[in-house]
Amino acid sequence: MLITSLCLTLILGVAGAAIDFGRAFQARQQTQSVMDAAVLAAGRVLQTTQSETDAIGAAQKYFDHMKSPILANATATFTIENNKSLVKGTVTGTVDTLLLGVMNFDSLAINVESRSEMAGGTNAGTNYEISLMLDVTGSMCDNGVGPCTNGTKITALKNAAADLVNIVIWDDQSVFSSRAAVVPFSTRIRVGPDGGGAGLMKVLTDLDAKWTGWYDACVSGSGSGGSEGGGDWTCNQYVSTHYSNWPVMPCVTDRTGPAEFTDERPGTNTWLNAHDGSRMVKSWDHTDTPPPEHVGNAQADPAWHWNYDGGGYCADVDQSNEILPLTSNKNTLIAKINSLTAYGATGGAMGTAWAWYMISPNWDNVWTGQSKPGSYSDLTTLTNGRPKLKKVAILMTDGEYNTFRGWKDSDQAMVSSHARSICTNMKAAGIEIYAVGFGLDELAADKRVEAENTLKSCGTDIQHFYNAFNVAQLQGAFRDIALKLAALRISK
Repeated sequence: MLITSLCLTLILGVAGAAIDFGRAFQARQQTQSVMDAAVLAAGRVLQTTQSETDAIGAAQKYFDHMKSPILANATATFTIENNKSLVKGTVTGTVDTLLLGVMNFDSLAINVESRSEMAGGTNAGTNYEISLMLDVTGSMCDNGVGPCTNGTKITALKNAAADLVNIVIWDDQSVFSSRAAVVPFSTRIRVGPDGGGAGLMKVLTDLDAKWTGWYDACVSGSGSGGSEGGGDWTCNQYVSTHYSNWPVMPCVTDRTGPAEFTDERPGTNTWLNAHDGSRMVKSWDHTDTPPPEHVGNAQADPAWHWNYDGGGYCADVDQSNEILPLTSNKNTLIAKINSLTAYGATGGAMGTAWAWYMISPNWDNVWTGQSKPGSYSDLTTLTNGRPKLKKVAILMTDGEYNTFRGWKDSDQAMVSSHARSICTNMKAAGIEIYAVGFGLDELAADKRVEAENTLKSCGTDIQHFYNAFNVAQLQGAFRDIALKLAALRISK
């Protein structure tokens, strides 16, 4: 009987171990799945609302509803770490034994940990180059004219763009990089400060840093210029006057010619046009064809250009709106966004082209060093099943495209057609495009249709088009784009 009793205890112990450890394993697997889902839910709420309280509450609620029924004494704890980019969850509990009690094991301990974090740094799997085309025209001001640095629209844009940067530019750039460029656009694109930018202007337009010659100066004018429109300013009297060492005005306008809708680098016969929509005094347009007159070599032949000026300043473009090439410096990006000043008209085709130029490897003679774009071949090179590189353009505007080569009141259909052609070629190069309209419902019906159709056409597909009618929707559009670029992943 003693031997039988000992054997029975041993048999029950072995059977109990199999049954109870199996139940514990099942509980642990279930708890791990629940915790993984809970931290993902918290991460999604955190990305959407930025509220740590709401995120932790969502995780706790999910765990309480979905925890394993055989897990007893369960205590789940959730924390937010790494500048709101990581959610960590831990749970402790026990599983009551059924048969191991005969061996004085009344319960088995369960400990589970899970983490979700945004796909950045070493976890990204892909490098990112993101170009932000931001509308900083007068219509972004509350008075519709500008200039302004704050107001309903421009402030909303700044907040939405900064929020996106905070999500898509991660801190750990050691393995996978994420870089962004900022393209503020209005009547022109500014590439340098007033009186500066001569080096980049030479590369883009081949215009020299200084100009000396005879100029048809206006000595009597009337009326005034406009912001979104051309205004009614008129010169009543011109006088041919000699000037020395005028600096180039550091702004460019739409490129013309065979390279107009491409990302071909600036060079012989593919130059960008300068401040006044030409390359005077070198040429009337993108070509290297010298003009026969109006170059300012004699008093009887004064120059008519608006590419040089005594102060070397850009009209309709605030100094704060200078472009920012690709960088992974989050502080620099956000400081640029927060400094933007709205004024001027809507050169939408030009802005679209520059969104491409900033991430084009063909422009590696313009963007060098840390701002040099990656190769197009990297878009189709896979690393662990993911593209080595993604190039993304985000196009945002609040109005009709009405400016071409610096000339306001241009035909919307023509400028929009140019923008669509650029978008078509950009997508053919492998660039993903998101298009965001803001307040387009404020436009006249026909202009609204043209604006919406242009943005829809520019987006990679209809899911890449956002039509925001208010501040909350604009914030949501930029946040949704950011979340698509920085997906949540279980890291443990």
